[in-house]
Amino acid sequence: MAESFFSDFGLFWYLEELRKEQFWKFKELLKQEPLKFGLKPIPWTELKKASKEDLAKLLDKHYPGKQAWDVTLSLFLQINRRDLWTKAREEMRNKQNPYRKHMMEKFQLIWEKETCLQVPEDFYRETTKNEYKELKDAYTAEEARPLTVVLKGPEGIGKTTLLRKVMLEWAEGNFWKDRFTFVFFFNVYEMNCITETSLVELISRDWHESSETIEDIFSQPERILFIMDGFEKLKFDLKLNTNLCNDWRQRQPTQIILSSLLQKNLLPESSLLIALGTVSMQKKDFLLQHPKYITVLGFSEHERKLYFSHFFCEKNNALIAFRFISHIGPLFTLCQNPLVCWLVCTCIKWQLERGEDLDIAYHSTTSLYLSFLTSAFKTVSENCPPKQKRTRMKSLCALAAEGIWTQTFVFCHEDLRRNEVTESDVLMWVRIRLLQKRGDCFTFHHVYIQEFCAAMFYLLKPPKYNPNPAIGSVTQLVTASMVHVQTHLTQTGVFVFGLSNEETINMLEKSFGFLLSKDIKKEITQCLKSLSHCEFNKKMVSFQELFGSLFETQEKEFVTQVMDLFEEISIYIGDMEELVISSFCLKHCQNLKKLHLCLDNVFRDHSESNSHHNVKLIYWQELCSVFSTSKNFQMLDMENCSLNDASMMILCSALSQPTCKLQRFTFNCMPNFGNYSDFFKAIIHNSHLKYLNLYATSLSYTNVRHLCEMLKDSMCNLEELMLGKCNITHEACKNIASVLIHNNKLKRLSLVENPVKNEGAMVLCEALKHPNCALETLMLMHCGLTSVSCDYISQALLCNKSLTLLDLGSNFLEDNGMVSLCEALKHPNCNIQELWLVGCYLTPICCKDISAVLICNEKLKTLKLGNNEIQDVGVKQLCEALKHPNCKLHSLGLQMCQLTTACCEDLASALTICKTLRSLNLDWITLDHDGMVVLCAALSHPDCALQVLGLDKSAFAEKTQRLLTAVEEKNTHLTIVHQPWTEEEYKMKGVLI
Repeated sequence: MAESFFSDFGLFWYLEELRKEQFWKFKELLKQEPLKFGLKPIPWTELKKASKEDLAKLLDKHYPGKQAWDVTLSLFLQINRRDLWTKAREEMRNKQNPYRKHMMEKFQLIWEKETCLQVPEDFYRETTKNEYKELKDAYTAEEARPLTVVLKGPEGIGKTTLLRKVMLEWAEGNFWKDRFTFVFFFNVYEMNCITETSLVELISRDWHESSETIEDIFSQPERILFIMDGFEKLKFDLKLNTNLCNDWRQRQPTQIILSSLLQKNLLPESSLLIALGTVSMQKKDFLLQHPKYITVLGFSEHERKLYFSHFFCEKNNALIAFRFISHIGPLFTLCQNPLVCWLVCTCIKWQLERGEDLDIAYHSTTSLYLSFLTSAFKTVSENCPPKQKRTRMKSLCALAAEGIWTQTFVFCHEDLRRNEVTESDVLMWVRIRLLQKRGDCFTFHHVYIQEFCAAMFYLLKPPKYNPNPAIGSVTQLVTASMVHVQTHLTQTGVFVFGLSNEETINMLEKSFGFLLSKDIKKEITQCLKSLSHCEFNKKMVSFQELFGSLFETQEKEFVTQVMDLFEEISIYIGDMEELVISSFCLKHCQNLKKLHLCLDNVFRDHSESNSHHNVKLIYWQELCSVFSTSKNFQMLDMENCSLNDASMMILCSALSQPTCKLQRFTFNCMPNFGNYSDFFKAIIHNSHLKYLNLYATSLSYTNVRHLCEMLKDSMCNLEELMLGKCNITHEACKNIASVLIHNNKLKRLSLVENPVKNEGAMVLCEALKHPNCALETLMLMHCGLTSVSCDYISQALLCNKSLTLLDLGSNFLEDNGMVSLCEALKHPNCNIQELWLVGCYLTPICCKDISAVLICNEKLKTLKLGNNEIQDVGVKQLCEALKHPNCKLHSLGLQMCQLTTACCEDLASALTICKTLRSLNLDWITLDHDGMVVLCAALSHPDCALQVLGLDKSAFAEKTQRLLTAVEEKNTHLTIVHQPWTEEEYKMKGVLI
């Protein structure tokens, strides 16, 4: 390469482009420039008299190959000829370098030998022309650089094939020729065995001798594309709670390098092209920075017919096969997926060869793969004795299961030998394309086939059979797929559920000619029963995976038996398929108490046909029936649900049924709420409903008016109403105030994050003063209030007999407002027990008034002053009040109050004297070790009554951490816990912290 490099790029041509004065300056600079590159300068006597042609020869002689070019490029920049520098670099890059040549050879071989679906080139071009156009447009649009593009679609739809093909076409110079200088292809699952690496090491695996150094490549990151495939097979969790990497030379754990690339910490100017399947979308999508999605659609109806004609050599067989599937609507639809289309064609081919009637089960994914495997097995083992059939099948399935459990997808001869797969077996499985050769190794034709064979392993094992220790039991498989949600184990688990059907097992025994294990269903049930007894948040079952697995069985009795194990379910529904599956499972629930539901995108498509939309509504209606059929149903939590008019009407109808016993309803973040007066009528007239949360559901003035009319109805039994971030203005507060007067059942009201302002506060306070008002909790955090509102609130506190909790956090109350509030709080008629003043712009000035309240008001039990400038001076005054015998405070919040070690003596003194204080929050406050010694001495004192101290132990030095741990061990009734101020929790859920 070095010998041909210089002449190939024609340096003489570039020197010819220099004007006389530029050429002379070039020679002048050349006297010293080589020294920068560790090269010996050309003698000036030779340089001085050299013509442009002579100089080209001198450079070639003294600095062979790339050395001459490095020096020349540097000088072009110094003489202000960036145009020549750019043109030369482009010519160098576009030259057929060893990397591009290597990648062309590598991906040509992959395309010929490893592509799952062998089709003619013109057919492939036709089926992917839309995706090619979208890919070209995405990366060539000026405003789209740098870009992350995601190919999305279910497994088997052709994402990997498309990525391989575009990589090959780039290497051949037919695609993105002028856009990307370098394209790097990562099969991320190949990194499963790499614990630590750097980006340089990753690309160097395919980096042979080249004219470009790594520094050259990364000098223009905007011309680099990373193609990433195989996330479904990746072992690592890329959701990291650690610093990402931004240095392409630095070695880091592999998951950090991958995550840094995905999140654009590493080479942010570069572009990404990645493929994500259905499961990976849920797990990896959150990592990506503003991705553009391209959906891989698979085969159109016309392309399905064309594929059949390409697959079957004989035209008559192609017509018979296509006629067969085109008359079975669901099967014909499934054949949109290229992998499924291949499976179906292969099945039909074998059945035609044996002269059998065509028959393919299609009611579930399991049944489809079952048809494929039984047909394959019959093709190669029809005349074998049962024992040999079982041995053959068991060895293949053991290989698959070991691979799934060890994340192995490429098998060497040792893997085959260990699982007793003989050479003749390998040839047989390759012939019918269950396996395919990959160099000296083997893979399953598609990972789905490996997963299905792995599931079959559990049917083939005899009772108490001790297989390869790497292979987990059915219980371990179900736990891994339902709780840990490991992609391949999850899909294998789905297949195991599908195979547990006794009817299926009997059919298999008849087809294979030998007995199978019938213990699977019992093991599954026992495992799920155990999981159902775990606390909801500690070992939470993924109902997404459970529902998909139950749907595979199509056994209503079994589904009912399993669903009855769970009283609380959380499910996300993002498309029609998930709606069908969730509807099927939920309508069989009888013991459901709590349902957390997110319904996204399902009813957003305005272009679909009426018939398709009506089918969706039928399934939605079936799902909503659980609100009435489940005898103990109490709580419905719908968050980020996108409903249209028709689906909303179905929801309203279900909630208004007399048999619906719903008590708590959360309907958060509903976009485009509209004027659904029927919605309010339905839920308010449900006499069982006690709690309603509409956080972040923007309500118009008309919406609020309709809601308030319903709330004033005598049938309404609502006790808690959460209307945070609902765009409620001060005008709408009149309607709400009317409710407070007329509905004495309503006890708690949240209006957090609404533009209530002083005008709205005044209206609400007039209602609070009314003798009929029975409100106990009012939350007005972040409502645009100022000190003016404090006058209205103070008057209300003196009149109201029921209000015990008031949240005024994140309002601009200042010390002036506190003067007015404290006057009311000191009055014996004031009944406030909890006062939240987090982030109200308070300073030490107001602490004198607050201290007076603590001494006068024995009813006040909780005071939250976090995120204010209380400082050490203010704390000193508060501590004096805490020590007063009349102070009955139980909980004090001082997090983020700009405190220092100087306040520790005062706090320590208060802790040993105050007999009532049970909780003190000092989170997000930095105290030195000496200060903590003082505090800990008080915490260890026998007179200290504190039970909870809010403090992040991990924020302190190891020495201080040991001190705090020792205090906890000595004072057994004390817990030191991190209590970050998370207003999001009670904004979103209406939780009263």
